[in-house]
Amino acid sequence: MRGLVFICIIGGFLIGCNGAKKTVEPTAKSKALEAMIADKEFTIESDWMYPQPTTSMNVIANSGLLPPGSTTNSINLIGNPNSLKVHGDSITLDLPFYGERRLSSGQYGGNEGGIVFKGIPDRYEVTKDEKRQRYIIEFTVKKNSESYRGIITLYPNWNSNIVINSTYLTTIRYRGTVSGLEEDAAVVTN
Repeated sequence: MRGLVFICIIGGFLIGCNGAKKTVEPTAKSKALEAMIADKEFTIESDWMYPQPTTSMNVIANSGLLPPGSTTNSINLIGNPNSLKVHGDSITLDLPFYGERRLSSGQYGGNEGGIVFKGIPDRYEVTKDEKRQRYIIEFTVKKNSESYRGIITLYPNWNSNIVINSTYLTTIRYRGTVSGLEEDAAVVTN
């Protein structure tokens, strides 16, 4: 019996060691992502939003105000315009928000109904996880008396994950895809 237990323990150890994360080799797609990040020229459009499930979110769900296919902790954003854009030193946030606001809009000077910002961030830092070929971008922006701290994770398959922490809003997460900035189609002629 002890021999069987010993074999099970050794087997479990070997399986656990074999399950270690393997290094992801760079691909053409991951190299293109690296170039966009280095050039600071990309946009993220999210398909799903993940608010914190709270009593207020349950009230919204029970009133039928959530989009079809959505629940209190996962909201479908397909067809709902949203973006996070990085263009040089500037960042533009135009993200919908479902969740709780800790103070009324009159107390901090904003009433956009979402997370809206355009300008130069106070902090912008990129870290590359060489083993998994993913990037983690941390930024901080301020608008009036509200401060947003964002963490963007960009994966080699161009999927994205954004987490936004705010002074006055509950934490929220977005999942979507990253792409290069589209060139301005307008041509100016004299």
